[in-house]
Amino acid sequence: MEAEHRRSLRSKAYAKVILEGSGELGYLRDLSREGCQLAFIGKPFLDRGAVVGTEVIPTEEMGIARFSMSVQIMWTRNDPVYRVAGGLIHSVQEGQSFEQLFRYYSGDAGYQ
Repeated sequence: MEAEHRRSLRSKAYAKVILEGSGELGYLRDLSREGCQLAFIGKPFLDRGAVVGTEVIPTEEMGIARFSMSVQIMWTRNDPVYRVAGGLIHSVQEGQSFEQLFRYYSGDAGYQ
């Protein structure tokens, strides 16, 4: 099995994401301050090294506003249902919402 090369642990996250440009739907599978893993249902083409825009939509119950995030794709793989991609977070709009989502999934009870 391949060794982990991340600088920090990732929190499991299942907020919805929409891939800008194509509108493909997916989920944010995990999240750290530096990177994330995305799983798209429609299996869009994601070029390694490309920076893609996403709209992140936390569940309503979380009380966290949606936000935009650009991710540099580092790897992709197909599984039976999803195209899964891991990447480095390139930029985030609405940084407060990102921080709230990160804190929510890292188990910080005072995330808001």
